[in-house]
Amino acid sequence: MDCPFCAIRPNRVLLENEHFFAIRDIHPISEGHCLIISRRHARDFFELSAQEATSLLDLSLKLRELLQRDHHPDGFKLLMNCGAAAGQSVFHFHLHIIPRHTGDRKNFRRIAASLKEVL
Repeated sequence: MDCPFCAIRPNRVLLENEHFFAIRDIHPISEGHCLIISRRHARDFFELSAQEATSLLDLSLKLRELLQRDHHPDGFKLLMNCGAAAGQSVFHFHLHIIPRHTGDRKNFRRIAASLKEVL
């Protein structure tokens, strides 16, 4: 199996628990953009067990605290795509946690427009 998330080095891990680990996104949408990735190679959210889902919530809350302290965002965008039709490109469960600041919508629209040109 050739999965980029299965090959992540331990020195990239910001936070972790029994079922998940968090890293900084290598192509961040905003400062502090992180991913929470399952240790088990589950395809998407719907393949997580109930215990893993509880563990995901726990790590999400801890990562939110860290990002709140370091980046002082006004809000967060949580993003997960389940299946190719939904935009999933790496078929290993991951949750994007993206800090957002008031007024940054213009930057996101510009990025989205640029991506449409490339795609």
